[in-house]
Amino acid sequence: MKLIVSSALAVAMTVAGMAQVHAQEKLVIASFYPVDKVAGWDGLVNAFKAIHPNVEIEVQVTPFDQYLQKLTSQIAGGDSPDVAAVENTPFPQFVSRNILQDLTPYLENTPNFSLSDFFPALIDRYTVEGKVYGIPYDAQPRAMLFYNPAMLEAAGVDAPTDQWDWEDMRAAALKLSDASGSEPEFGLCMASDFQDSWTYFLYGGGGALVDDSKAPKMSMIDQQPAVDATNFYLDLMYKDKVMPTVQSLEAMGDPGDGCKTLFLNGRVAMMIGGMWLAVGSPEEFKALDIKVALGPVKDTANRVYPTGGTAYTILKSSDNQDLAWEFITQFLGQAGYENAYKEANLGAIYPPAHIPSFDWYAKQDIEFIDTLKPNEEALASIRFAPFTLNWAEVSSKCIQPDIDLIVRQQAEVEPTLAKITACVDAELTN
Repeated sequence: MKLIVSSALAVAMTVAGMAQVHAQEKLVIASFYPVDKVAGWDGLVNAFKAIHPNVEIEVQVTPFDQYLQKLTSQIAGGDSPDVAAVENTPFPQFVSRNILQDLTPYLENTPNFSLSDFFPALIDRYTVEGKVYGIPYDAQPRAMLFYNPAMLEAAGVDAPTDQWDWEDMRAAALKLSDASGSEPEFGLCMASDFQDSWTYFLYGGGGALVDDSKAPKMSMIDQQPAVDATNFYLDLMYKDKVMPTVQSLEAMGDPGDGCKTLFLNGRVAMMIGGMWLAVGSPEEFKALDIKVALGPVKDTANRVYPTGGTAYTILKSSDNQDLAWEFITQFLGQAGYENAYKEANLGAIYPPAHIPSFDWYAKQDIEFIDTLKPNEEALASIRFAPFTLNWAEVSSKCIQPDIDLIVRQQAEVEPTLAKITACVDAELTN
């Protein structure tokens, strides 16, 4: 009898021990921004825990400039997260360090979450030699022309169309600008820093940073399209005076925030940026009945728009890869976006990179903006930063300082772009 009781007790203790271990199972999500604060996160986690009640979701947030170093240290120490957010520019470094799991087999075996369920240009960024290492989160290129209908109507300017080119935009901006008075009004502003604004015009004017963004070998910044695009950007600020200068926006703080402030305060009629601008201020956009069109380019038959973005990855060191994949499919699939939409103010969420989720979202009652169509159309014409291990360093060393001088009219365009090109070429060959 003792033996039977002891055996039963041992089994019970073993089962209890297993349950305790299972209860302590943890899925760790690492990010460089507070992903756990975005709309829908709590609903997503609750839905996931309803399926996996014994799984704890832990979020680790690390500043961007410390993020990669911390991850590699955690991996070396055997204490790495399972899922990691990776911004598109440093993504090549993550791949080169061989720390990311190939997600292709998962995509091939997951219904409604396959390769074809994502916008091709977005998932291509996170694909190397045919293997997918990251699942894109958002789809919001810097390609939107937001406009204030009341200001356009008051100035007798027709609403923008997706066929507007740069000259159409300039003509409208001239009519919408009024430099008289202590608080001038502008037809247009760029809701980004000076380098991102310059890149918008560079791409939109048929120029490029490098010869091949997937495998760059030389800079194209000194070519004539880049020269012409840079001069057009400068003319809008200093010759036509239809756009606030970088200096005036910086006086308000961050240039992108300054542009948005002027736009929402009725001192700018049109603003170029991405959908994040509207998502961040849905009530203000709704109150002004802000509408959106596709961002103008020099030649509407040859559109290119700059984009950024973040992907979610699974680390090779994870002991919970299948569970991590299930979480990613929930987070970046329709279930996650439905939770986000449900909790979001006026339905304002970042447009999904997952096509079924994007299509679903586009059919919902979105109160803060009139349409997502221009955003969707722009996704066929996007370009990421060049795919190199050190592009952030190349940009910081070679491009940013001299473009800063150009946009402040402290350096001549052609010789300075030639100088930038020489610097970039030297870095690419190192």
